[in-house]
Amino acid sequence: MKILITFLSLAFFSSDYTWNKECTGHLVHKSGIEETLVKTDMFEYLEETKEALKESVGDLSEEQMAFKTDTIGWSVAEIVEHIVIVEGALKSMLEGRIQSGETPDLKAEVQMTDEQVVGFITDRSGKIQTQSQFVPSGKYSDSDEALEAFMDQREDIVDWLKDADVDMRNYVNEFPFGKIDAYQTVLFMAGHTERHTAQIEELKSHSEFPEE
Repeated sequence: MKILITFLSLAFFSSDYTWNKECTGHLVHKSGIEETLVKTDMFEYLEETKEALKESVGDLSEEQMAFKTDTIGWSVAEIVEHIVIVEGALKSMLEGRIQSGETPDLKAEVQMTDEQVVGFITDRSGKIQTQSQFVPSGKYSDSDEALEAFMDQREDIVDWLKDADVDMRNYVNEFPFGKIDAYQTVLFMAGHTERHTAQIEELKSHSEFPEE
């Protein structure tokens, strides 16, 4: 199980990934008073990102779902498939970690705040190369099919999280960018979906994107 967790975590990023270690989880007002940012609620964030993806993709035609700007870039259908693959892998990682038992001794090694985790994964200023196991195969042909796969899996994830009945802060996962707890891993999952929903919106704004 430990091998599976390590493989999944390392597979999300290429070796040339970088993270700005100078980012902080605090706001500093002009008065000089430092205020900790409000924590992100994982269930609210999962709901927000679910609805945003649904709104972005729901009314697209097959032609729009299949549109690509070049032979290398992904279509909307492929982006949604990628989201489904990654969320499934992250759920497997979380299940494996919880089955392996708590790791409270590693909590002190978690250096990123919740806000930093979300900020990192949603920042599209730098590209992150996807490993082969997360590359979409083109299995979805229309928006209903793609969204159904996403919605069904996301519902399963939320139900599992609600039934888990554990302190997710006591389970730590290791990613190439550092250690984050299970709660933050869920935020990472939702943030990954937000990241790619923004990519879909960017694709839809392309001058050659089909009108219908």
